[in-house]
Amino acid sequence: MSSLEAIVRELRKAARRALGARYAAHALVGAVAWVAAVMILVRLVPFERRAELAVLGIPVALAIAAAAWLIRRPSAALLMAMADIRLGLKERLSTAWERRAESGPLDDAQRHDAVQHAARASLPAAFPVRVNRGEATLVAILAIFALALALLPNPMDQVLAQRQADRVSQARAAKAVADAKKKIADSGKPSPKDAQIQKILQDAQAKIHEADSPRKALESITPAEQQLQKLADPGTPALQSSAQNLANALSGTAAGRSAAQAISTNPAKGAQSVRDLASQLQSLSPKDREELAKALAKASQQAQNSQMRDSLSKASSSLQSGDAASAAQALNDVASQLDSLQEQENTDQAVAAAINGLE
Repeated sequence: MSSLEAIVRELRKAARRALGARYAAHALVGAVAWVAAVMILVRLVPFERRAELAVLGIPVALAIAAAAWLIRRPSAALLMAMADIRLGLKERLSTAWERRAESGPLDDAQRHDAVQHAARASLPAAFPVRVNRGEATLVAILAIFALALALLPNPMDQVLAQRQADRVSQARAAKAVADAKKKIADSGKPSPKDAQIQKILQDAQAKIHEADSPRKALESITPAEQQLQKLADPGTPALQSSAQNLANALSGTAAGRSAAQAISTNPAKGAQSVRDLASQLQSLSPKDREELAKALAKASQQAQNSQMRDSLSKASSSLQSGDAASAAQALNDVASQLDSLQEQENTDQAVAAAINGLE
């Protein structure tokens, strides 16, 4: 070595390598210990992102070790003293470094002697890179322990699987509600209560998304179903039966046959056909009027809806008395009731679709 400064640089490099290896071993111990701790934790607490949590500790341990390695910088005096001890230089380096600025009669000779002995010695040997057996053993034990915990069945897996199944169920329920909303919106049979139905479904969908458990999601569905059921008209079956009886009665008449077919198709078409029939009463023959009056009377007797019964009865009696205008007005009332039936059926269908979406 040409100078004490060169010796210090060489020793510092060796010391940095040795410290780097030591802190790397510390980091490895910390990382493996973290992974083992996570493996224990996830067997006690249901945690989904266990792999990410385990991996997270590795860069943290490395960062801490690197920071400690960068911060720790042994002084030159300490490096020289340790080299003297480990290389058997009998305090030559430390003394020469301590008196490096002195110019006494023996100082130059002492420094020269220190440099000469340092040149013959292997300075990196003062700070060898070693593997601590205790740390290596600890790393091996922790690694085996963590691996065993990772491979053995975890009782929390069942809990996590149930949570995942619950989330899937809630997602399916929310999607079913969304599909029901879309189906109602795209329906070619608008209902006067569509806006109310959409609002109920929207609220239910929001509550399903916000629910933190399937039980709470179900609790939010039941009130929505009850609200939807209230929108259905309980009088629809009676009106449907009355309309069908009217179609059956008119099918046996020459004047009302087309109206019967239209009513059987759907109430809206039936309503229009009944209005057409009302406008044609003046042009019917006496025989056709009599036949139509009997059919309307029969339908009136079979009607379960009181309003339609009254309208049919009035139309029949008016025809029998020759009052075509009153009969036409009564048939127009029947047509309006068929329009109402169409709206009720549309509402009932929308309500049924909405309830199916909630189930």
